[in-house]
Amino acid sequence: MKGLKKKDENILIVPEPFSGGIFLTYKCNSRCKHCMYACSPRWKADWISRGDAEKVLHNFSKAFKKRYPEGYEEVGVNLGLHFTGGEPFLNFNLLLDLVKTAGKMKIPSLFVETNCFWAVTDEVTKERLLQLREAGLHGILISVNPFILE
Repeated sequence: MKGLKKKDENILIVPEPFSGGIFLTYKCNSRCKHCMYACSPRWKADWISRGDAEKVLHNFSKAFKKRYPEGYEEVGVNLGLHFTGGEPFLNFNLLLDLVKTAGKMKIPSLFVETNCFWAVTDEVTKERLLQLREAGLHGILISVNPFILE
């Protein structure tokens, strides 16, 4: 396996991460065939706790400080950190709180992955995205698959 080195028979050395994602929930408003995590409305609304999320954010923050220059904001699926699910916007308050926390920790390349079900009007869309940007979000990944129209 690339990146994993075996020191001896009992120790596996795993390199520090250069990117990562935090699942807020498996619950989603949709049931897309292309979803690799089988998220759907059938899942219980089990959300990551703020405490658990903060522990993960703290660990990512420590690892990322070694890899990224301060102020790094370039967004890409293999850069920095993203919030995902399920659908993170089903619990906008939690998403906003975690973006604020990650912003305070200066986590680079911070973005959210969403199917945009919540973007029902220009006003709602602008309001939420502005709140997230002010909280420290650098970008958004819109999750769609144009090859599978359900």
